[in-house]
Formats: sequence, C-alpha cells, structure tokens
Amino acid sequence: MKSSRKLRVLFVAWFLRPDRRWLGEFLPPERFECSYVGLEDLVDSTRKRTDGKKWWQLFRLALKARWYLARHPQDLIVTAFPQGGFTQGLVNLLSLVLTPHVVWYFNCGHEYHGLRKWLSRLAYRWVERFIVYTKHERSAYARTFALPESRFHFTYLTGAELKVEDFRGARERFGLAPRYIAALGSSGRDYGTLFRAVEGLPVQLVVVVHPHGRPGGPVPPNVKVLTSIPQEDYLRVIAEAELVAIPVNNRETASGQMTLIQAMSLGVPVVATRCIGTEDYIRHGKNGWFVEMGDVEVWRRTLRSILDEPDTRRRLAIEAFRFAQERFTDRAGAQVLEALAEELCPAARPRPPV
Repeated sequence: MKSSRKLRVLFVAWFLRPDRRWLGEFLPPERFECSYVGLEDLVDSTRKRTDGKKWWQLFRLALKARWYLARHPQDLIVTAFPQGGFTQGLVNLLSLVLTPHVVWYFNCGHEYHGLRKWLSRLAYRWVERFIVYTKHERSAYARTFALPESRFHFTYLTGAELKVEDFRGARERFGLAPRYIAALGSSGRDYGTLFRAVEGLPVQLVVVVHPHGRPGGPVPPNVKVLTSIPQEDYLRVIAEAELVAIPVNNRETASGQMTLIQAMSLGVPVVATRCIGTEDYIRHGKNGWFVEMGDVEVWRRTLRSILDEPDTRRRLAIEAFRFAQERFTDRAGAQVLEALAEELCPAARPRPPV
C-alpha cells in the first residue's frame, strides 16, 4: 500500500539544532517530509519556574512557527513540553490554525490552579494529542484541563540514544570515590530521606541538582553535592555509578522518569521510590528495585543489600539496558508518532491497492 503523498510534519522546539532533529531523524523519508522551527538563542531550562524571559522566547518560537505555517502549510505540528504546547496552542487558537497539533514531553510537574489553569484549558482546547509518560497522568490531566482522556496518549519517555563509552571520567573530574551511588534531578525529590538512609554507609552518595533543588539541612560526611554541571557531566556521573537512587516525594504528578531512563540506557541499576513517575517503568526485582515513599530504613536495607550483591546488580543492569534499548530511544518515539500521524492525518493513511 502507498500513501497518496508525503505527510508534512513541522517540529517546533527550542532545542532543535542542525545536529538535533529529534524524532524527525527517524521518520521514514519515503513517507514523511519534515520541517523544523527552533530558536537561535539558548533557553534556560534549569529554573524551577518558567520566568518572563523564557515565556517571551517561547512565544517568539510559536509566532515563528505560525509564520512558517502561513507560507508552508503542514499536516501535523509537533511541539515539546507543556510550555511549548501552551504558547503554540494559544497562537494557533488566536490565528485560527486548524492543523492537528501533538504536544510531546507533556509533564506538568504539579497541579495547575486559578488563572494558569483557566488559560491552559483555553490554549490546549484544540490540541489533538498530549504525549504523557505515566498511565496515571491520562486521567489526572483530563480532569485538570477539562478534556477527553482519549487525547492523552501514554508511551514511555524517550530521548537521544546514549552510549556508555561516551561518558567517562566523572571520578577524576569531580574527585569522586571509587564506589558511589548517584542521585540526580530536582523535581519532586526527597533527598532528606535518602541522606538519612546513607548516613554511615561505607559508600559515597553523589547528588546532582539544579541550584533551586539543593537539599536543605545538614549534609552527611559521605555525601557530595554538585550543582549546575553540564549535561555531559551529568551523564558521566550516572555512567560510572554503582547504582542510581531516585527518591521521590510527589503524590500529585510524575517525577523521576528522565533520570530513570538515562540510568537504564547507560546500563546502571536503579533503586527508586514507588510512585506515579516510576511504577510504569520498573519491574521490581527484574530491571530495578522499588522502595516505598519516605521509608528511611527500607531505603538503607535496600541500598546495603544491592551494594553487597554484585551478581544481582549485574543481572538487573543487563535487563534494564535491554528494556531501555527497546523503549526509551527517539527511534522508538518516532514509531509512536508514525502511528499517531496515521490516526490524525488522512494523508498519512495508506491507500488500498488498485
């Protein structure tokens, strides 16, 4: 079966660069014609809240995409993150753009209220699909934004393929111990529980956070905190760790998936809080371990047990890596987009044979 013509897909995201074409790199060129709209200036994605400068950059991006659409009509628009979906959705609504719109990486981090909730409901009204990364988020966001649950499509979080040999040298670069546990990320983290759990253990804990997520209170002697390090160094810290710990204290929305998929993709075993953001990814005892939220003693026993069992650690690391290769790459994400394109765009549907 052949499609009547190529499907035209416009990717709109601040991180697009000549060497980073995102999902478009993996769509079959015989069926898809991809275009890209990005920003020349860098966008700061490390802040806890989206500030005025970033909103201005995202609205400029949305207007740039609208101008492109006026000259080059498309069959599908794909944007990234809730803020990018919001600005593009609002511009499309105000300028009467009816092109199907898919928002990738849709994770809000916390519940919306008041004016922000009302404006989001307006901007997201005509978005065809939101790509979410936990099953719980489908119903939660449907309620928040007053939209049908069918518009929220669950799939695994995906990213650029990682090769462990590209990320070496963390110990020398940051003066880390020969054996260490890594705990990374800022959203919804519970480092207080983890600090108490590792106190006195004969292993170093290396915490990597944005400045706004720096843990408060006393830091145990065997804990080293790193802030504001480049993404390449962040991945180096993961790649050389004995294991990665993801302590979460967030019962509202999802936290922890990005660190989780990066660790599994680099073949590093994971211990994580059982919560909305991790329960769809970890198979307890098969590709990782769960710990109940806020339980210091269970965290301590689990970490000690895993560190003392290299064969078990190795087995779960191998299974985690296999699981990640099948599900967490942009190549896998492009397959999800292909199926959505066939659903949303008549031009993408194969014609019956003559």
